[in-house]
Amino acid sequence: MELISVQQLVSGDRYEGKVRAFEVLARGAAQEPEGWRHGVAGVRDAVSEEKQKVKEERRKKLETFDSTRVRLESLQDLEAIVRLRKHKRSRKRVRPKEPEPAVPAEPVDAARFLQAVLENQVPMIDKYLADGGDPDAHDQFRCTALHWACLRGHAEIVDKLLAAGARLEPRDMLEATPVLWACRGGHLDVLQRLLDRGAKISTRDKLRSTALHVAVRTGHCDCAEHLIACGAEIDAQDKEGDTPIHDAIRLGRFKAVKTLLMYGANLSVRNQEALRPVDLVKDWQRGIRQTLQACADQQRPPRLH
Repeated sequence: MELISVQQLVSGDRYEGKVRAFEVLARGAAQEPEGWRHGVAGVRDAVSEEKQKVKEERRKKLETFDSTRVRLESLQDLEAIVRLRKHKRSRKRVRPKEPEPAVPAEPVDAARFLQAVLENQVPMIDKYLADGGDPDAHDQFRCTALHWACLRGHAEIVDKLLAAGARLEPRDMLEATPVLWACRGGHLDVLQRLLDRGAKISTRDKLRSTALHVAVRTGHCDCAEHLIACGAEIDAQDKEGDTPIHDAIRLGRFKAVKTLLMYGANLSVRNQEALRPVDLVKDWQRGIRQTLQACADQQRPPRLH
């Protein structure tokens, strides 16, 4: 603790000393080195310049946006906007074309031929057929190239195989023909090609399923409707006695149910378990239940009094 005398306290020398000390510090601050003062000013100037650059860049961007923005002031401006959007969409849709696989100089074997059918490699198929390859080549499940082409929807390959003499109705291990495979894949154009060339619409596989059964089970209503229009039996029963509408209800194919009902599917047919299509409706299938009930009431014969 600092001790002061009575004389210092009365005369105020102690406080004058403190005042003189503050004056010295103030003079020292005023007489700070020139380099330090210029350094602070330099930092301030740099910050100010950086802010000015940001403002200038923002102003230029706004000017550029205003100059490039399409103005909607007339009908011509609207047409220009529509053309510009169509052009942008067309550029997005254009994809680089994948290079086609090189055709080997050596002969193509059957396994490679079937793989080419799956991958839609037309040059490889042309090479195989030009060298006299069998168009009815098949795998271990007796699935021919025509089966696979119909399943994948390769219409061009279907035409090439049939033109090369491929059988129209070969059967795989489950005795399914290419017509059933086209329905399984849902390719209406391929199905039409086969039927136009004389393929039978009433063929059945090992489970006694028709092409209409297959189209309904896989939910391809366009194929199902085409088959019905071409004369397919709408109430054909498979090995378990199910008709196509049995399958449609069991699998919840509501659109197929409506299509079959529109063409007059019979709701009184019972399968081997003595179940009608209405009996297969689940609790959550309220829409199907109401539709079937209305159609069943229409199909029920009037009572005799």
